[in-house]
Amino acid sequence: MRIVIALACLLAVASANAQAPGPAKPAPAVVSIPDAVTGTPAGIARWLKAHTGSNQAFQQALYHWIATHIAYDVPGRYQQKNYKDTAAVLQQVLQTRTGIAADYASLYARVCQEAGILAFTVNGYCLENGNIAPAGAHDWVVVKNGGQWTITDPTWGAGTVDGARFTPRLSWDWFQVPPRVAVKRHIPFDPMWQCLANPVRHDEAGVSRQNGPVFNFNDTINKYLRQPRLERLAGALARIERYGAAANPFVMAELDWLRQTVQVLAANREIEERNQLVDRFNAAHADYTELVKWYNEYVSFKNSEFLPEKPDSAVRKMMDAQVGRVEDLNKRIEAMQGRDAAMADNLRELGAAVEEIRARIKAADQFVSRYLKTEKSKRRSLFYADVANKS
Repeated sequence: MRIVIALACLLAVASANAQAPGPAKPAPAVVSIPDAVTGTPAGIARWLKAHTGSNQAFQQALYHWIATHIAYDVPGRYQQKNYKDTAAVLQQVLQTRTGIAADYASLYARVCQEAGILAFTVNGYCLENGNIAPAGAHDWVVVKNGGQWTITDPTWGAGTVDGARFTPRLSWDWFQVPPRVAVKRHIPFDPMWQCLANPVRHDEAGVSRQNGPVFNFNDTINKYLRQPRLERLAGALARIERYGAAANPFVMAELDWLRQTVQVLAANREIEERNQLVDRFNAAHADYTELVKWYNEYVSFKNSEFLPEKPDSAVRKMMDAQVGRVEDLNKRIEAMQGRDAAMADNLRELGAAVEEIRARIKAADQFVSRYLKTEKSKRRSLFYADVANKS
């Protein structure tokens, strides 16, 4: 669970310091979302899908509603809390109509996701007049519109904070900002989320870069989407270290959190994988025990010269079941070899036992094949011949 420092949750700055990314954007015409559907992100998404004609109109209406209906939770920014982007958290935001930057961003991203729009909450820090803003870490949203990624900051679109007072003021300046413009103020911790071919380094934040090794962020994002959480965080850690690392206290805090989290997740995965291996071993051992029982039943049946008599198909089926089971078991044992040093001896013992029963079943299968190919009147002699061969 990620620990978010409450003081770092706000970057809706006082109006004296607020700088738009460019000329003020005119307010678009938007549909009004009725309160009756705003109980859940899914409810908002369904209504907007039904009442807007495009993803652009969908997001405009969503941005407008969040900015005009969610007030910044000024006391909440001072409360250190375990923040999780869960349905319960967003439910609380919708009920109280208050939130911090992480809540604004998560709500916007979740509603977009519910509608099938590719959107992600991004964490980073901001710049004021080219310098790192002292307010700390901040959250905004990266959205893919058509083939282009854009940056939207619903917190900065909702108003400003001056001391302990939040002043609502709808602004469209931070709706769907081009990445090249957004990076002048918003620096994601993970350079992947700059959505630029030449990402700004943390040790040169605020510097416009046009050249350098090309970073294929689209391929990186596509790979990220296919990865489990451990690989996602490990990848982010590697990218941050490659692009400037601990250049300021905010990046240092993010790196510390990433390193600790990656270490914990890796340890948990190792434990989980060992537990799974133990489960697989126990299941294989149980199958081996059952297989030995089956083979012993076959031996008893053979010692009685296959009496009471069974149809040939039943004899063949009995043998095929053992052959199939032992071959499957052998493959499973081989797949487990070398996976855990602490289990090596147990696996070797079980592997040797399986190999022994496998050889016995193979010999039994050969006998059954000869038996079924022999005329019924001559089959009994096979039992004596088999005994003679063994002696």
